Amino acid sequence: MAVLPLRDQSASSPSTSKRPRIVMAENSQYKQVLSTILAVILVFQMINLIEALLSQSNMDLVTAAIGLGICGLAILFNSLNMFMVASILLISVVDLGCGLMLLTTPMGLDVANLPVFDVLIVSELIAVSLLPAGSVFIVAACNITFIVADLLLQPHTPELHMLLNSTMVYNTVVQPVLLQIVVAAVTYIWVRSALKALARADRAEEIAELRRRETERAHELDRGIEHLSEVLTRAANGDRMMHAELRQSNVLWRLGNTLNLLLVRLRKALQSEQENKRLRGEIVRLNMALFEERRTNRLRTWQTRQQNQHERETPPD
Repeated sequence: MAVLPLRDQSASSPSTSKRPRIVMAENSQYKQVLSTILAVILVFQMINLIEALLSQSNMDLVTAAIGLGICGLAILFNSLNMFMVASILLISVVDLGCGLMLLTTPMGLDVANLPVFDVLIVSELIAVSLLPAGSVFIVAACNITFIVADLLLQPHTPELHMLLNSTMVYNTVVQPVLLQIVVAAVTYIWVRSALKALARADRAEEIAELRRRETERAHELDRGIEHLSEVLTRAANGDRMMHAELRQSNVLWRLGNTLNLLLVRLRKALQSEQENKRLRGEIVRLNMALFEERRTNRLRTWQTRQQNQHERETPPD
């Protein structure tokens, strides 16, 4: 009996959100198990159809046709990923087949038909495997109600009538009812334990994944800090073209962008300072040239005046 993980929502924490990859894997597993059960039931339905054709029993033909029709609907809903509807249809195929087998006996309910009551536990196994675990008690209650009602209301053969009036009535009535209760309780406990174990395993896997991500994030943070420290050191040593290179997934990405912006502005400020220094040098050179030009002009003017005065003071020949 296959147990599908986390189909019973009460077995897991409501605050736990599953990753898409896990959900897809669970859906694929659920579909595979449901398809396997469908295939087995289809085989039995085909066998019933062949037997009905050989026996030329109209009732058996109708029963087999109904079973195949319901299986076809279950296949359709399974392909549409409507797993709960398909599971309910499978349960109805089993219960309906057993019920029609008992209710359509021409001579009434016979001792040979009593083992069919035990076959009803198949519907419980399907319910506990494909539906929430608590649904097995609903199916068991329906099966027990059918067993009791069939024994009380359906006509009996003389052999069964004698058996019910004997001391073996306990085994006849109580045994199939008790079997339904025991199977329901045991499978519920087993499936609940399995689901809890799977939930703990999933939780442990999630914790391990979180720890791995935290470790990677810590390593990435250390690498980012080391890289930014190297950028600052090289920038302080005169490498003006140095800049931070961090991926956007890094937690220090914003800080790296801010540092790059600061380095760009620093380079522009240094370029402006160099340009100002060059301009100040040009201004000093121009001032010196202007000063030399003025001094030269003043010297020329003084020499001209001295020459003119000398010429005035010197008498002509």
